[in-house]
Amino acid sequence: MVTKINWYHEKEIIEWCWASESELITTPYWTSCYLIDGLLIDSGAPGGVKDFREFIMSEGPQKIKTCVLTHSHEDHAGGAHLLQKEFGITIFASQKALPILKKGYTYPQYRQIAWGSELLPVEAEPIPKSITSDSTRYSFDVLPIPGHAPDQVALIEKKQQWAFVTDGVQPKYKRIFGGTCSIQENISEIYQSIQDLYIFTEGMDNLQLFLSGKGVVLGRTFLEEKMKAIEVFHQSAHEFFNQGLNEDEIVQKMFEGEDFVGMMTEGELSRKNLIISLLDWPMK
Repeated sequence: MVTKINWYHEKEIIEWCWASESELITTPYWTSCYLIDGLLIDSGAPGGVKDFREFIMSEGPQKIKTCVLTHSHEDHAGGAHLLQKEFGITIFASQKALPILKKGYTYPQYRQIAWGSELLPVEAEPIPKSITSDSTRYSFDVLPIPGHAPDQVALIEKKQQWAFVTDGVQPKYKRIFGGTCSIQENISEIYQSIQDLYIFTEGMDNLQLFLSGKGVVLGRTFLEEKMKAIEVFHQSAHEFFNQGLNEDEIVQKMFEGEDFVGMMTEGELSRKNLIISLLDWPMK
């Protein structure tokens, strides 16, 4: 297992990052959580609980009052059971995430290689429309951003121009979850959520977007770029379909075929899923 810590804004924000080590994963596939003034955003993966405990102890568990889970996927909610049972930290999540977190779940082997064996259950509370940090120094608006997950939310601190979007926005969209997977991504919802973020952050000329395991990206221009890239994919997929190409042929045209990830996950995380989702999204 590998960990690293990044600091932002004169160490006011701490990002704790974790990745598993496996011969099948040639480069670390990071997940991360953020700690700001006693407020923890996400809790890492189940496989990183031991390292996560060490991080919590090093910061002082008595200083961490609240944890907000941006969504219920295992690489973000994996340490919530520990936080609640061992340290008595209050866990918040969106209403849609609560029944998923309460039951816990297991998942396929390829995800276990990356994130550990299972998500243990946790009793989370519904997150309010806004939430403050421990000293009330920072106040975060809670914005639903479905698409990657139906229960996904972003935390936005308007005065500081911080937006914690974790997996709600990705640097690139070349494949998505779908098929037989328990995770069902929807590219049209992802696009709409990025657009909602763009509208919500209007006037924030110094906006910083905090991603999961990928650090910080600057500016609303990044959101514009993501929307434009998805629009191009959307139009191209429909143009090829109207020419009579099927989904596999469109994957070949747009990406030169499926990649190793698509094959390793047996199509659950694949380029073909992206094409299917693009075609299910009608052109205006």
